[in-house]
Amino acid sequence: MGPEATASLYQLIVERTPATRDQEHIPTLIYSLPTVPDRTASIFSGDPSILPYLAEGVTRLEKSGASYIVIPCNTAHYFYDHMQGAVKIPIINMIREAAEEVAVKYPGVKKVGLLATTGTISTGIYEKEFAARGIEMIKPSASILENYVMKAVYLIKAHGDKKQCEEWLYLAGKELEKSGAEVVVLGCTEIPLAFNPERSGVPVVSATQVLADRAIARFQQLSIFQPVQ
Repeated sequence: MGPEATASLYQLIVERTPATRDQEHIPTLIYSLPTVPDRTASIFSGDPSILPYLAEGVTRLEKSGASYIVIPCNTAHYFYDHMQGAVKIPIINMIREAAEEVAVKYPGVKKVGLLATTGTISTGIYEKEFAARGIEMIKPSASILENYVMKAVYLIKAHGDKKQCEEWLYLAGKELEKSGAEVVVLGCTEIPLAFNPERSGVPVVSATQVLADRAIARFQQLSIFQPVQ
């Protein structure tokens, strides 16, 4: 998936783990597989060639000894059932956990804005999870999605001008606010790399940060590792 998004997730896991020394951090296997075909393009084309890449990625982690898997790519979760079916260990569902975070942290919220790729939005995977919790999902207009959100995502992947990306994403977020969004969810792992939550007029939930927190919590629940004394 996206190498920078992968690095960002691991950085969050390190930063948010309650550790005071190296030995208290979480043993982590990282399989960076940037050769996976573009997820959005694969969804729109219906090309199944992406499936072997995804299955190979999760099975390699399982064979390497992982107890559970996190995947820092929202769009790839369209193929969640395929990936989970390829392994016996659990894959934490990023979409489900982000929706649950909003429902628990902001009870009473009825409308949530989503900043995500065209692929993620078109699949309805976020919309389904929010609807199950009685929350309406607001998405960017087609022009904002194409001219601001998607341009920002691909420019971030290309290590382009982050300031320009921040401005595009700011404008996209403002459109969601004007449409009634009470919370904005960053549903693409590239978006938090440029989105500035301090400029938002409503609370912001990063699915990447939620995934990091759930990864840490799962490790603590399993108690599979004891720090060296």
